[in-house]
Parts: sequence; C-alpha cells; structure tokens
Amino acid sequence: MADREGPSDAGVPSKIADQLRALVARGTLAPGMRLGQTELAEQFGASRVPVREALKLLSSEGIVEHDPNRGFFVARLSSDEARQLFRMRHLLEDELLETIVWPDENQLAELDRRAAELEELLDAGDRSKWWLKHRDFHHAIFNLSPEKVIVREAMRLWTLTDRFRSLLPMPRRPSAERNVVNKHNLVEALVKRDRAELLRVRRERREAFETLVLETLEDRSL
Repeated sequence: MADREGPSDAGVPSKIADQLRALVARGTLAPGMRLGQTELAEQFGASRVPVREALKLLSSEGIVEHDPNRGFFVARLSSDEARQLFRMRHLLEDELLETIVWPDENQLAELDRRAAELEELLDAGDRSKWWLKHRDFHHAIFNLSPEKVIVREAMRLWTLTDRFRSLLPMPRRPSAERNVVNKHNLVEALVKRDRAELLRVRRERREAFETLVLETLEDRSL
C-alpha cells in the first residue's frame, strides 16, 4: 500500500486516533499489545502515513508507547500512574467547573438527552458506543467553560484515566458501579445552577471511579 497522503486525507490521522482510543478504552487493544502500522493501515483502509501520525499523536498523549527499535505498543497500566493522573484530574476539573457558563434551556435539554442515551447504552451493553458518547458528554460540560486551554488539558487527562475502564466490567444493571457513571445528577446541578452541588457530584463520581480502578489494579498486582 502506498504511503503517499493526498489532501482528502488531512483529517484521517485524527479519525484513526479516535478509533484507537476507543479500542484501547474498551480493552480490544490490551496494554502491552504491539500496534503494527501495516496491519492497522489495512484495518482502517488507509495508508501507513496517517496511521503513523495517529500513533505519534497517541504516543504524545501517553496512550501509546514508542520504542524506536521495536515499534508502537499500547501503554501498560499501573496503580502509581493512576493515582497521579487522578490527582491531576481532581485539581484541574474542579478549577474548570468553577469557570463554566451556565447552559441555556436548549443546552440543558441536549445534556439531559445525552444522559438518558448513556443509560440506554448501558442497558444494551453497547460498550463501544457508550464510551464514545460518554466522552462527548463530558466534553460538552467542560466546553461550557471559556478556558479552552484548560478544557483541552482536562480532556487529555480524562482520556488517559479512561483507559483504565478496560479493566472494569460494564455495569448493565443497577449497582454502586452503575451509579458512578450516571449523569442525571450532574444535569440536575446544572439546571439548578448550583456550583457547589456540581463540584460535589463530579468529585464523588471521580473518586468512586478512582477507587474501583485502584482496587482492580492492586488485585492484579499492577
């Protein structure tokens, strides 16, 4: 397959990177797995050039590791890394939520629709689509802030910690784990324009997710 990239391929690396993030998050691409450029190019129907650019992007994000002599690999997971990432998320996301502009009625209706859709996807066990929609939901809330540099960094950290979801079962039925990913309380806090409640709910959800991740990693001696 040729390595030349035409003008119509400009957005291909970003699209491939999005698909690879999803595959990593749902555990299809396991930690430590080698990512062959030729195989990925065939899988995505692209040349090696955009695949290589996508892998470089994921490497800069910490999702992929690059060994010049051996190639690209899905980054391994560790409890030490998880603790540090969650610590940064707690600090950054609390700061970000302090700066959000309250959404209007149309934005609130859209967020409520998305929260309901996420619950339906959990009921159906659709992990792949749920992960993408879950990421979009958080981006929509973060993006209510005018501090776009902080928004980008918050999403980068969010993506790094969301890799750890591949270790956890998908909570299809009512449970403590299901409550961790329920978004309706966040929407309710936005409806009431209660910033303290918004910060409290979001921190509780992050801390609960962190606890699940760390317990799972420790059980696996990672």
